Parts: sequence; structure tokens; C-alpha cells
Amino acid sequence: MRFLLMAAVFIVGFLQPVQAGLNATAAKAVGDRFQAGWVNGVVNVTILTALLVVFAAKNGSVLPNIAALRTVPWWAFFGGIIGASIVVIQLTAAPQLGAGMLVAIFVGGMAVGSLACDISGFPGYKAIKIDGTRLAGLALVVVGVLLVARPWGK
Repeated sequence: MRFLLMAAVFIVGFLQPVQAGLNATAAKAVGDRFQAGWVNGVVNVTILTALLVVFAAKNGSVLPNIAALRTVPWWAFFGGIIGASIVVIQLTAAPQLGAGMLVAIFVGGMAVGSLACDISGFPGYKAIKIDGTRLAGLALVVVGVLLVARPWGK
């Protein structure tokens, strides 16, 4: 099962720059990146709603009930804000930076943020001690970002 999850993560990681390009294409067509982000969100909500309906038989309800929503910490709702921010930033940056630079910088931010989450255990992770090997891996990611992004070039 772990291998299948890793493969799924790789596949969606592969598709991330494709999504950014598709969203940028939609923005060009509709004339506004926020409208394109809205289109992305509508498709997102439609697919998630369909999945909720399909899997409703498993837990007996389609949407979370109000009592369950009240137990969610207020800060957990920032996940939606972060998701929308990712879409908007990618819509803005993809046409100007290109897929390689966009993803390299994105991966660099993800690597640093991931280690921060592992060290702190926030939000919802088990705290993991970061050793020299993982720090060396992070350094290699940073070097890779710099080589792809080449901030010293055009």
C-alpha cells in the first residue's frame, strides 16, 4: 500500500506543472486569473461532491454535519486558503516563470516547509528529529532550485 501511495504522490506531482499550465491557459481564455481560479475551484468542488456522494454509503452522510465542523480547530480552515493561494500564485507565475522554474521553486518551498512540519509536528504530523542526512538532502534541493531558477540569469 505504501508503494501505491508513493506512486500516486509521484503522479500528482508530475501533473502539478500540467495543472498550472492548464489554469494559465484558462486564465488567458477567460481574461482573468481569478476567474480561472474560480473555474478551477468549481471543478474541484464538483469532483469532491461527486466523490462524497459515491462514498456516502460508507459513513451514511454526504456532507460533514455541523457538530463535526464545530470540532475542527479554527486554524485548520487555513488549508483552503493555502489551496486557493497555490492556484492563484501558479496562475500568476506559470506564464512568466515557465514550468521548470515554477516547479523548482515550489519544490524548494515544499522541502523547507516539510522539514519545518517534521521538526515541529505541526499541523497534525508526528514530530521527527532531523539529522544531518536530511539536512544534506535539503541543501541539495536548494542547490537544485538555484540551478534551475538561476536567479543570477535572465
